[in-house]
Amino acid sequence: MVNDPETESRVAARLEEHLRLRPALSERIQRELLMELHRRGIATIDSIHDLARSQTGRAAAEVVDDPNQAERDRWDAPERELVEQITRQTVCRHFSVADIDDLVNLTMKREEVHNLEVVANRGNVSFRELADNIQRFCALPLGETRLAPAEVVGTRVALTRHFVSDQLEFIGIAKNHLQIRDFDDITRRMLGSDSGIGRIGGKAGGMILAHRILAAADNGTDPYLPVAIPESYYLRSDVVEEFLRLNRLDEYQSQKYKPIEDVTREYPLIRGVFRNGDFPLKVVHDLRRILDKIGTHPLIVRSSSLLEDRIGTAFCGKYASVFVANQGTLEQRLRALLGAIAEVYASIMAPDPILYRREHNLIDYVEEMAVLIQKVVGLRCGDYLMPAVAGVAFSRNEYRWSPRIRREDGLIRLVMGLGTRAVDRSGSDYPRMVALGAPTLRPESTVNEILRCAQRTLDVVDTKKNRLQTVRLQEVLAQGCDDFSMLDKLVSVHRDGELYPPTGHRVDDDPAQLCITFDKLLRETPFVQRVRDMLARLEDAYGVPVDMEFASDGEKFYILQCRSQSQAVEAEPVRVPTNIANADIIFDAHRFVRTGLIEGIEYIVYVDSGVYDALSTRERRLEVARVVGRVNHALPPKSFILIGPGRWGSNDILLGVPVRYADINRCRLLIEVARQKDGFAPEVSFGTHFFQDLVEANIHYLPLYPDVGSNRFNEAFLRNTRNVLAEIVPADADFAGDIRVIHVPEVAGGRTLTVAMDGETDVAVAFLK
Repeated sequence: MVNDPETESRVAARLEEHLRLRPALSERIQRELLMELHRRGIATIDSIHDLARSQTGRAAAEVVDDPNQAERDRWDAPERELVEQITRQTVCRHFSVADIDDLVNLTMKREEVHNLEVVANRGNVSFRELADNIQRFCALPLGETRLAPAEVVGTRVALTRHFVSDQLEFIGIAKNHLQIRDFDDITRRMLGSDSGIGRIGGKAGGMILAHRILAAADNGTDPYLPVAIPESYYLRSDVVEEFLRLNRLDEYQSQKYKPIEDVTREYPLIRGVFRNGDFPLKVVHDLRRILDKIGTHPLIVRSSSLLEDRIGTAFCGKYASVFVANQGTLEQRLRALLGAIAEVYASIMAPDPILYRREHNLIDYVEEMAVLIQKVVGLRCGDYLMPAVAGVAFSRNEYRWSPRIRREDGLIRLVMGLGTRAVDRSGSDYPRMVALGAPTLRPESTVNEILRCAQRTLDVVDTKKNRLQTVRLQEVLAQGCDDFSMLDKLVSVHRDGELYPPTGHRVDDDPAQLCITFDKLLRETPFVQRVRDMLARLEDAYGVPVDMEFASDGEKFYILQCRSQSQAVEAEPVRVPTNIANADIIFDAHRFVRTGLIEGIEYIVYVDSGVYDALSTRERRLEVARVVGRVNHALPPKSFILIGPGRWGSNDILLGVPVRYADINRCRLLIEVARQKDGFAPEVSFGTHFFQDLVEANIHYLPLYPDVGSNRFNEAFLRNTRNVLAEIVPADADFAGDIRVIHVPEVAGGRTLTVAMDGETDVAVAFLK
């Protein structure tokens, strides 16, 4: 199409205006105009060059086929001026004013992207200089035409490396999804000195990346529970260095090289010192400003180490996350927030992350802890604030309790209230385990089993008591929860020995009859399919299975964390022998068995349920856990199994030995014994931070039910054979009545223990061989 003279005049005037206002870009604009004529097929670069030559009286350039000769001569000054003049004339005849504006805007973006990449790749660039460059780029109009991905991918890589992570695997994913404009919002929420250089860390980066992937997939649709992230602020990783220098705490950087016993003993002191440390004045000022903006909405202060949530090293639950109820005067709230941040910093020196770093050859890496500060997702019920639902979802289900459940369908650990109960092992009730391919298929088969294993208590933020609280469902409902629109989707009514869904959206039944089942949520809403689709998209983008922590207020689906899922080593099929002499069997199991074959076990570390239950003080139970830890480090790695009551690693010391990762990391198999008299079965550990530790350390897990059916459990062997605890850890000899260490070859004529586990038939047996 050729413009009429009037349109051509308007286009020419607009082009001259752009060139006059942007003299530094005039040459680049001219080049982009020439390239666009060539791309549209209006005029080739060579034809315009030949026309310019003819107007100077020179012959058209001869076509040269010899690859050893230059195809054409370089332009001289008169030719260059004519080429520019002819280009402008041709553009004015064929382009619209909008075309010119869009092309100039695209040229400006190309210039800014180039400059931004150069600045971002400078190792010593300050935060303020780079943030200003990003904001200058984002101030440009979007325009009709976007830069091609190839033109911006280098800049995305540089910004990701500078602000998020230097791990190549993460960068390789992020460069395809994080856009330059995403970093504008990130930098506006980053806290730290203008002259500093720091990142937002793995947890924050994974959350932002997952949200970007899912939001792009939802674009233009109206999905059930639109995806979002909580209002977040990022304390950069370089601030911890300022904190250490300001308080002269650099000496504690050597903790990571000390014996783990010294690290464990000194950590409580370090935590107290850190909690009372001073912060840089600019950080204090920025936090005060944020608190003034947020008001008294509860917050969570989360670790976001540069090592955390990397592909291959998740650091699940290793660092501190601290809830801040955020009530009181501004200065009181600021003091509580600073204390929580300091506690996250102190967790760098805790035994679990140090031991984890040693095992993954990361101990010499300079640990830099960024901090993620977020508003807690939730609904208000009187004095309480909590999400309607929260949990952790896995794109691969490593724990299948029925042949109908497929590994690739994924799984959710779902709770009502804060998601702490989904990832931690606390309390005597359970999250709902949802196999995404068969969401109504429960591990429990009867109403009584469902009632016994249903969640009864919720974690909430109590704004009146200014703290995190665990309360019963009836206490929550007594607060008056008129805004709790999802309640009917989360509970069932227990009446006449059966469970019934609420008949309407409003739940008026007696709270004492309500049981948290999530039945209507799973059966009558798109919730399961929504989560399943999210996991599929994330796994496709990451190229590996993923897990995702989330919370929902019933209006939106908030991504809290996303990382690669810890994967168990794929075991070869195992056939459990059937011709074993009964006297040689130590135990067998017929429930929640995962395939594996463990041979050559030399030691059994055994904590008897009755003995542990009889311990009269909290201190003694805590010390039992520490002694188990010392045995763990004294025995040869992978030479022993741990057998104990209830839930290993529970936050409730009445329900199991409160070990940490550092106390069990060298064992080969961890066994939880559920006695019928205890009134509960061990929680299926899959999905907790504790279970992720077991998977990453290649530690097998098995629950035993010695009082159910015909299960065998050789207590005489475990109780009456010689205890070698005093020889393994002489300083703990007085705990021989609480903890038994059995040297199997000594008491079994040189034989060792073998544990054969067949997940297909749900059968396991431990026997002397």
